[in-house]
Amino acid sequence: MVIAALVEGTPVTLEQVTARMAALRRGPRGDLLPADGTTEGRQLRRWVVQLLVAERVVAAEARRRGLRPGGPPMELSATARLELGSVMAAVLAGDPLAQAVYRDLTADVTVPDEAVGRYYAANPDRYRPGPARLVTHRAITYAVTAAEMVPEAVFTAPEGARVGEFVVGAYTRRDLTLAEAAPRIRALLLDAARRRRFALWADARCAAAVLTPGYEHPGDISHPDHTHRH
Repeated sequence: MVIAALVEGTPVTLEQVTARMAALRRGPRGDLLPADGTTEGRQLRRWVVQLLVAERVVAAEARRRGLRPGGPPMELSATARLELGSVMAAVLAGDPLAQAVYRDLTADVTVPDEAVGRYYAANPDRYRPGPARLVTHRAITYAVTAAEMVPEAVFTAPEGARVGEFVVGAYTRRDLTLAEAAPRIRALLLDAARRRRFALWADARCAAAVLTPGYEHPGDISHPDHTHRH
C-alpha cells in the first residue's frame, strides 16, 4: 500500500487518490483537466491529495463534536471561495458534514458595533451614494445620478415632469443611515469573520498532516513541478 499522506495517523492511500482523480475525469469538466504525466497533471494530483486530507480533517472534527450532516446547503460566492481557498471551498461546497462542522465551529462568532460603524464610514459610495432617479430619454428608461451629465433639475422636478430631453420618473435610491445599513453590514462582516475563523482552523489542522515526498502541497516551491503563483 502506497501512502500519500497521514491525517491523525489515518492514511490517504495512492489508490484513494487515483480513484478520486478518475471520478473528477468522469465529471462534467473532466475534459478540461490536464493530462496525467504533465506538470499540471501532477499538480492536480497533489491538489487532490490536499482535498482528501481536508475531508478527513473535517470528518475527524465532526466525530469529536458528535455532528451529523444537516441544515440548508451552503452557497459559496466567488469572494467566499477566494477567502477559503480552492481546497476548503471544494470541501464545503460538496460535503454536508463539512458544512455542519463549519456552522458549529463558527456559531459563536460575533461582529461588534464598532466594526459595523467603521465599515459604514469607510464605504460612503455603497451606503451614501446620493439620490438616483429614473429618466426616460428617447424611449429608453434608465437610472441617473448627480455624477452624470444630466440637468440638476432632474433631481428636484416632480415625477412626470419634462426637463430638457428627459421625462423624470421616480426616485430609485437614497442614502442609508447607519441604523438602516447596519443589518446588512453586520451580515456581511459576520460571514467574512466566520470564513476567516474556519479557514485559519482548517489551515492549521491540514498543515499537521504528514505528506509523502512527491505529494507536497501544489504551492510548495520545493518540488520541480511548482507552478502555483499568487
